[in-house]
Amino acid sequence: MSKKRLTISVVLIVKDEQDVLADCLDSVRWADEIVVYDTGSTDETVEIARRYTDKVVEGYWDEDFAAARNRALEHATSDWVLSMDADEVFESQGSTLRKRLAQGQCSQYGIRVVNVGKSQVDSTEEFTAPRVFTRADHCWKGRLHEQPARADGKHEPAGAVLSGIRLRHTGYADRERLSTQKAERNISLARTQVQAAQTADDRPVLAGALVNLARSLTMDPGDDMWVESNAVGEQAWELADQLPLGSVKALVECQVAVAMRIGEPDQALVWVERWRSRQPDNPEVDILATRVASRTNDVDGGLEALARVPAVAPDGLGGTVRRDSIIDIELTLLTKAGRADEAVAAVRRALVAGQTCPTPMVVLALLGDEAFTSLLVDLSDNWWRRWAMLAVKHADAVAMRVLELMDEFRPGDANVLVAGARVAPLNGLHAASQWDAKLHRHQLGHLSTLITYAADERGVPDDRAVAAALAFSAYHDERALPHLTEALSLVPQQRERAVAEAIEVVAPGLVSLD
Repeated sequence: MSKKRLTISVVLIVKDEQDVLADCLDSVRWADEIVVYDTGSTDETVEIARRYTDKVVEGYWDEDFAAARNRALEHATSDWVLSMDADEVFESQGSTLRKRLAQGQCSQYGIRVVNVGKSQVDSTEEFTAPRVFTRADHCWKGRLHEQPARADGKHEPAGAVLSGIRLRHTGYADRERLSTQKAERNISLARTQVQAAQTADDRPVLAGALVNLARSLTMDPGDDMWVESNAVGEQAWELADQLPLGSVKALVECQVAVAMRIGEPDQALVWVERWRSRQPDNPEVDILATRVASRTNDVDGGLEALARVPAVAPDGLGGTVRRDSIIDIELTLLTKAGRADEAVAAVRRALVAGQTCPTPMVVLALLGDEAFTSLLVDLSDNWWRRWAMLAVKHADAVAMRVLELMDEFRPGDANVLVAGARVAPLNGLHAASQWDAKLHRHQLGHLSTLITYAADERGVPDDRAVAAALAFSAYHDERALPHLTEALSLVPQQRERAVAEAIEVVAPGLVSLD
């Protein structure tokens, strides 16, 4: 008799997530069901969710994350639950997740989350989060920084980390900062937790509540809140013996960020050593030390810490640490130290291992065209696609050069051509016209970068008009004519003659020179 196929529900709570929700839900179309519990959106979040699932619940918010997640959980019916946030994307295969769960012995698992930061150096930061669990046996606990727990109250040891399963968290990169409203909400919840624990004289609960408050304060963009987070972090450390190792890690990483923000890099190193005192054998401590050294331009210190990080090792929390998770930082440090050959070798090892994707813009900016091109041979098809997508995400001049070199290495590749169609118009008229020629050579003229450039209302009218004229003249693309008319109407009178002369060069006779 064949074994019953296990089922998986993806469950989210959301509010005002129209900018990111579609990417999230698109990545989990493979799920047996998707449950979206909305806590009061005022944008298009609910409408977007309904494109992907009929289980969209218009709920409410009562200042309690666990309560909201539990209300969402009530609508799930599958054997297993994958809990996600709206600004996360599932980057693995649904079939791989089913296989791992079928082979495992636990009822709860952690998965790796890649936190995509604002800077290229921070783009591969990873952490483990408990996100997969059996629906019938679990519920959520904790008003803030909630965690899944046994519904019967029994203690459950930390589950293993599911290999090959990864989420990409984009929220902090896609939005300039968390909204003031969300920051205020979380800070208020955290202060309430602290006050309740102090009243009850419950040291373990107070320790966790202080960690939550310290972390929540950093959601506010104001420097005063970060300074307060520093003070609260010190209070939490006084109760560190009451904290589980996972909370110690969260506190230390938060306070390192705080120390760097308030201009106290030496204090950041103090926190690193505090973590080492609790977990002397955890290689993540040296990974954090490497990050701090890189941020302070301490090349020797960074390489010294990095040398202590093994290729692969357990982190003491049920997960695995990989040295190549900070390949961008290793590349930066080695290059600054004048060890370019070692930097190339390190990137090649990471690409061959296939676990972590170095950022192509960092590779190109530090190693140059020749070394970058030499590494393309080591790209798997999966990494090739990711490099093209990362170029779209950065969309600057370096990203444009990345795509140009990839196109030269693998002419006509659809992933690169489509990526370039999105990036080229953002890099000026010359880039748009050059890439448009590539698109037409490969019968992708419908993606015309000249048309995109001409249609962009944010662009300079002069250049938009020239782009439209060139698209019509070179490729007979009649979509250009309305954009040409619009752009010309926006050209200041004193520049009309110059613009007409420029158009005459690329499209003789298209406009009058009178």
